[in-house]
Amino acid sequence: MEVVLDSNVLFRILISQGDILKLMFDIKLVIFAPARLKEEFLNNKEEILKKSGLSESKFNELASIMFDIIKLVSLNEYKQFLPKAKVLLGKHEKDEDFIALCLMKGIKLWTYEDLLFKIGFGISTKEISNRLK
Repeated sequence: MEVVLDSNVLFRILISQGDILKLMFDIKLVIFAPARLKEEFLNNKEEILKKSGLSESKFNELASIMFDIIKLVSLNEYKQFLPKAKVLLGKHEKDEDFIALCLMKGIKLWTYEDLLFKIGFGISTKEISNRLK
């Protein structure tokens, strides 16, 4: 199964560290994300450290492992899908790269945002887990 990973899900994986972390490491799950996700993630490092209670060394170790799993896709690869993503999202601009990548790959976005489910692109943690069983 292939999905695009939303930033908020990635943050929650480290913060909650429960079954969602195990799900990310399921070998039947192939995870894609816009390359900018890594920068966004690292820019929020302090907040994630605070909320997760992880030590900086443990954070760095988990981040390194997670970014070995996530297949980062450069903007050049999906930029032709950005105009359609912009139309679909309207004023909800922050997820344009993620939806453009979904359009390019023909897959869903692992997310928690209601709008993304309403426009037909969202897939929940529970649904992913059920499909992988």
